[in-house]
Order: sequence, then C-alpha cells, then structure tokens
Amino acid sequence: MNTRPKWERIQGIVLDAVGTLIEPTPSVAMAYAAAAGRQGVELAPEVVRGRFRAAFKGDLVRGEDGPLSTDEGVERRRWREIVARVLPEVPDPARAFDELWEHFARPENWRAFPDVSPALAAIHEAGLRVCIGSNFDARLHGVVAGLPELSSLVDAIVVSSEVGYRKPHAAFFRAACDRLGLPPDRVLSVGDDFENDVEGARRAGLAALALSRPGEGPVEGPSVPDLAALSGLRGAEA
Repeated sequence: MNTRPKWERIQGIVLDAVGTLIEPTPSVAMAYAAAAGRQGVELAPEVVRGRFRAAFKGDLVRGEDGPLSTDEGVERRRWREIVARVLPEVPDPARAFDELWEHFARPENWRAFPDVSPALAAIHEAGLRVCIGSNFDARLHGVVAGLPELSSLVDAIVVSSEVGYRKPHAAFFRAACDRLGLPPDRVLSVGDDFENDVEGARRAGLAALALSRPGEGPVEGPSVPDLAALSGLRGAEA
C-alpha cells in the first residue's frame, strides 16, 4: 500500500515540537544532573539519560478518562513522578521538580533546529497552514513565543494537556485538524516518533511522514531526513 502523502490534497501540516522543531539546551540529562548537583548529589549525565528514557516511556499518571487522557494537573503529576524516578537520591525532590518545571518553561533553554526557519518559510510560501501538535503542556506556548524561528511562522499550537488526550489518540489529531480548519485527509503529520506522529495520525485519517534526522537510526515507512526536504517532496509529488 502506498502510504506517501498525495501532495495535491495537502493544505495543512501538523509538526511535532520536541525532537522535530526544537531541542533542549542544555540537554535533558545535563539539566537534571545540574538540579541534582545543586542538592549535593553528583550524577553522571549518561546515568540520568538512561533513567529518563525509562521513566518517560511509562504511562506513569493517567487522567480520569483512561489511557492517554491528560490535562494540566495530570501533566504536572506525571512530570513530578518522572523527576522522582530519575533523581531518587536528591534530599528534596519537590525542589528538584519545581526547578526543572520552570527550567523547561523558559524559551532560552530551547533552540530550534537549523532547518526549521527555512522549512517553515517555504511551507507558508506554498500556501500551507502550520500547526504545532505536541504532547507538551501549556508551557509550550511561552517557549514558542520566545523563539522567533517559530513564533512568526506558526498558525496554531495544539498541546495534549489542553485537548484532553496525548498523541497517538485520535482525539488529539481531530483537535489539530479543527484548529487548522481542515478535514484530516487534507492534513499531513510530521514528527520523529513513529507511533505518536505517524501511526497515530494515519489511524485518525491524516497523511504522515516520519522525520529521521541523520544519526537517529532507520525508521519504518516513508520519511524525510530533515524538514527542508518537505518542500522538495511537494514539488516532486511524494
């Protein structure tokens, strides 16, 4: 089955945020290790990185509406649990959580990938609407507003804590399409998480492409190596 998007139908794009448009700077591992260090606990970043990956994958806190359901309160509780699992040695876990929650709310601790600005400009020039669709929380609005590469080139932001469901739930993608004012078959989802950004989008009726940046390993199905490749695919009929 051909799963490549039919570009003549695409009028809007939903782009994932973390790992697709932006990345933390310093890295998550460095930020967590620094929070531990401020409490006298020295942890190697590689240890923190392994713990974070294990904790992040787990559905540690669920909303009242079952798996993948969420809201702002659920996200705070979820991240509090993640911090506790990643930094079990710190004497004051509440302090570590508060510091990290605020750290990742500040746009100066994020950066856009180099391909983002030219890619978004090309997408807009082609007449497509752009929505950031993320499993972040309300903090993402402030992060995007503080990054000029994004703030002037994005038409809508949809975050799971405001929708009520995380990706890959179909309700998330319906909300993104509603914000774009387009039916699902007119929207393309692009992101670096195959289940969340590709499979979930397809099940909801959207077209989808995986983003597989160099060095991140192979992905299943149609993919692009960077966001700049999207404009080339549109011209060549992907």
